Amino acid sequence: MSAADPRLREGIRLFNRGRYFECHEIWEALYLETEEKHKPFLEALVQLAAAFRVFRDFGETRGPVRMVYQALIRFENYQPSYLGIRVRELSEAIEAWAKTTEAGKCAPAMPKIRRERALPPGLFMPSRNT
Repeated sequence: MSAADPRLREGIRLFNRGRYFECHEIWEALYLETEEKHKPFLEALVQLAAAFRVFRDFGETRGPVRMVYQALIRFENYQPSYLGIRVRELSEAIEAWAKTTEAGKCAPAMPKIRRERALPPGLFMPSRNT
């Protein structure tokens, strides 16, 4: 699996459009076929999709908040980015969502998954130490 995998990209597109059930299905199928090293990361994505679907479609908070915290634990080993996804940024957004929701406050907008910007071939990012 790579950042260019069309199933990963389609799942992100669906997630960001709030189509959590559909992206969950795509990522779950991808999980079954992927290498072991990617599985914890995909488990976290699947958990997020399930959490936000249960929150939005069924109005539950306790289970979704717990699933978000479980996803955060899995994301710890994939920071700051992995497979082209800005994991640190996503982790901060979902943690803020979980804390606000858990406190019984009006939940903020559902977090989005942001991807790393791809550079054109031949270009590179210089080190800050140069």
